[in-house]
Amino acid sequence: MDRALWATFGAAIVGLVLGAALPRIAYRLSVPFGEPNLAACGVCGAAFPSGLTGWIRIGGRCDSCRGRVGPSPVVTTLASGAAAAALTWLVFPDPAWPLYPMVAVLGVLLAMIDLACKRLPHDLVVPATAVTAVALIAIAAGSGQWADLLRAALGATVLSGLFFLLYLVPGQGLGFGDVKVAVLLGLLLGWLGWPEVLLGALLPWLVNGPVVLVLLLIGRVGRKSTLPFGPALLGGFLLAIGVSGWLPVVGRS
Repeated sequence: MDRALWATFGAAIVGLVLGAALPRIAYRLSVPFGEPNLAACGVCGAAFPSGLTGWIRIGGRCDSCRGRVGPSPVVTTLASGAAAAALTWLVFPDPAWPLYPMVAVLGVLLAMIDLACKRLPHDLVVPATAVTAVALIAIAAGSGQWADLLRAALGATVLSGLFFLLYLVPGQGLGFGDVKVAVLLGLLLGWLGWPEVLLGALLPWLVNGPVVLVLLLIGRVGRKSTLPFGPALLGGFLLAIGVSGWLPVVGRS
């Protein structure tokens, strides 16, 4: 087994393990903007333990009543494992490759929260962006990839600037959380190349469009309904990296 396969296998295992622990975190953070994180089970009312044990729990069941707490652990586990493996396979052996599976797991968590309450928590996105930026600076210092670092900064500026302009347009259904996530994704897409940044700007809309159409056709939403855009934004990030590698015409710069 070559290094790429080992890295992909390892990322998949890490993604599966971390994904299994996401339901409790997603549940506690799935609150409207400005409200405190959930502190008790919504089924039986039992308070969660203090400290990390109240947040980190494999599976999606309450310790007291065994009721479902948060999204399905099967969904979060499989989605995290698959996304982490896919991004590792696509990006390896770039020196920054470990950042991509970690953001994949974070993306699954953010998508679950956004689907539950239409919010992308500042307390998750901003620290992740700061850590990613510092890590890329350290990687550039060690590998000499200063041009990639500059492109990452510009990519973050361009992508977040585009989504900020769309956020200002009434009726687009974008929240400011989407703009903040675009900074994080723009860093990682820009590190790889300008084609990835372009695709990262376009593909979320191509992902979101068919989903909205299907939901309209089956009557799950109305014409004036607002849907969370975070899952499409994060899905477009994954597809942007995949498509840029498969199509020579938009290959990495």
